[in-house]
Amino acid sequence: MRLGFDGSCLANRRGFGRFARRLLAALAPKAAEQGHEVVVILDAQSAGTVDLPESVVPRIVGVREAPGEAASARGRRGLSDMLAMGRAASRAKLDLMYFPATYSFYPVWGVPRVVVTMHDTLTMEHPELVFPTRRGRAAWWLKEWVARRSSDRIVTVSETSKRFLMERLRLDADRIRVVGEAADPVFRPIRDQEAADAALARHGVGAGSRFLLYVGGLSPHKNLPRLVEAFAASAPDDVTLVLTGDFHDVFHTHVPEIRAAITRHRLDGRVILPGFVPDEDLAALYGRAYALVFPSLLEGFGLPAVEAMACGTPVVASRAGSLPEVVGDAGLFFDPLDVTDMTRALGAILGDPGLRGSLAAAALRRSASFDWGRSATSLLAYFDELVPGGRPESGAGRSRGPRRTSRGAGGELGLNEIPRDAQLIRSPVRGGESRRSG
Repeated sequence: MRLGFDGSCLANRRGFGRFARRLLAALAPKAAEQGHEVVVILDAQSAGTVDLPESVVPRIVGVREAPGEAASARGRRGLSDMLAMGRAASRAKLDLMYFPATYSFYPVWGVPRVVVTMHDTLTMEHPELVFPTRRGRAAWWLKEWVARRSSDRIVTVSETSKRFLMERLRLDADRIRVVGEAADPVFRPIRDQEAADAALARHGVGAGSRFLLYVGGLSPHKNLPRLVEAFAASAPDDVTLVLTGDFHDVFHTHVPEIRAAITRHRLDGRVILPGFVPDEDLAALYGRAYALVFPSLLEGFGLPAVEAMACGTPVVASRAGSLPEVVGDAGLFFDPLDVTDMTRALGAILGDPGLRGSLAAAALRRSASFDWGRSATSLLAYFDELVPGGRPESGAGRSRGPRRTSRGAGGELGLNEIPRDAQLIRSPVRGGESRRSG
């Protein structure tokens, strides 16, 4: 099989990019072992910033603007650039084209099979929190509609996201496959304490301080002003809150609102915003944090939770979306819209070192259940369903929309069992209530 891999989101510094990079690194050697060739379609701007596995064949495409930058919250991606990427894929004589995110999707033609990854339903549940303009919303919706109509299979990253996509888009289970995520090898328990001290110092965190950590974007749906409020109500004066996130993110952010919440609750000096943190330093922050706090209104997977667990750090997380599925018994949960409930959860872990210790031990155990190699193996198996023996399945044309087929197990890579007391919140809705999915 000649497999195309969209590399235009590899340079992205958010979860889309990390998913694409780690999946490609795991996929390439396994594909080579099975006699498959992986062709990475990559824009020239990104090609100079990412490392590709040795076994892949790069196809570098000249475009006016890097897709990773242009596919932003404001939707300024040029049609000519998308057509240039599509032509490159179409001329590569592929059996199958895979997009690790609809974020960087572009139409292709002359390719027998197309598989796209839809990470979550966030843009369907909360478009106003993701896109500041109507143009951005319209551009994203059109791109996602074309991606869905063009795809033969949709990949998502958790059973929760699969359920939400089936409900939202009325898709049959047989059309969706699940490929989980995992932590990068850099995220592990701290060994070099001096290096960790230096990493913390570079980001304004005292070596001996007790701090709660947030890792991710600074977007409205990440719910950080409520976290600041809950921290003010629950944390003793000797505890710090560290909110990492890229100030120059191409996605919609609301840093002024976060700063205003910090000032309003008189937490200047106790809440640190270090900006973007590279992985080596981030591993030190994870390892020294008292807990990772993840207050999002919706997550499709929640990779920072797995990274924290791999460092032996427990998680205090929102019940929204996939987080209870991912975190399991390694954390505490709260309603992301209920500041009182969030305050309770933070107070519980800060006030009980024994609880923190037991959750930390559970975190390390649970992190071992997530593995990129297993994810790559599952993805290749899904490709083989569509291209058995290296040739597209006979008698089946390109899918142009949701297929009405019988429901079945689909061979998904399941995550560990969700704890019984973890109630899933599908998505907070207007009016301060939550729509729940059991």
